[in-house]
Amino acid sequence: MLRISVGHILSCCLLICFCATGLWAKERVLQQSILDLQARIESYVPDERYRDDAFGLVVVKDAIVSLKAGSGGIGACLVDAKTGEVVERGRNRQYSPHFRSDMHGEMDLLNRYEDRVQKMGGGNSGNDPRQCGELILFTSTEPCPMCLTRIINSGIQRMYYINPDLDGGMAHRMEQLPPFWQKFAAGRDFRQAECSPRLQKIAEDLFRHSVRSFAKQKE
Repeated sequence: MLRISVGHILSCCLLICFCATGLWAKERVLQQSILDLQARIESYVPDERYRDDAFGLVVVKDAIVSLKAGSGGIGACLVDAKTGEVVERGRNRQYSPHFRSDMHGEMDLLNRYEDRVQKMGGGNSGNDPRQCGELILFTSTEPCPMCLTRIINSGIQRMYYINPDLDGGMAHRMEQLPPFWQKFAAGRDFRQAECSPRLQKIAEDLFRHSVRSFAKQKE
């Protein structure tokens, strides 16, 4: 018969409690960090010295919603350059309500826009559904290769990101795209937005808060 001493049982219980306390403390720090980010966003007033600051604030507001929902801290929007109106908004939904590997912020944005306007055409119809007029896409962090090629394929001519992503972003290395995509993207204006350093820092912190944790676990 297996005999387990009372001391051994108590030691195991203490170890479990210690681990649970550590996890709880870590989660509390994480949640407080998110609340601090939210407070910074709520108190931010667009700086008129920076052309894109108002739209930058729109996308970081959506990014914090994503972060609080358990997904990546990235938001995006489409703006009508003629009127300055935000015509569509999107955010990262990769882990909520369930895992979707394609649901980055820019993908969600374009899905919502294309599903709403339901353009027709293509093929031999003579109608080009990629005509997007004066729409500008703003995103809180530089698009990854998947999102950048989606933006190119959508027909969007102008895309501005707040936070550069030197490790995973593709917009700053357009010359490394396959030849077809380089040609398809020729003449488009894809670059960093003109936002204040303070807003850039908020966008960076939103992104870094959850950046590629799945990849870090493999290291």
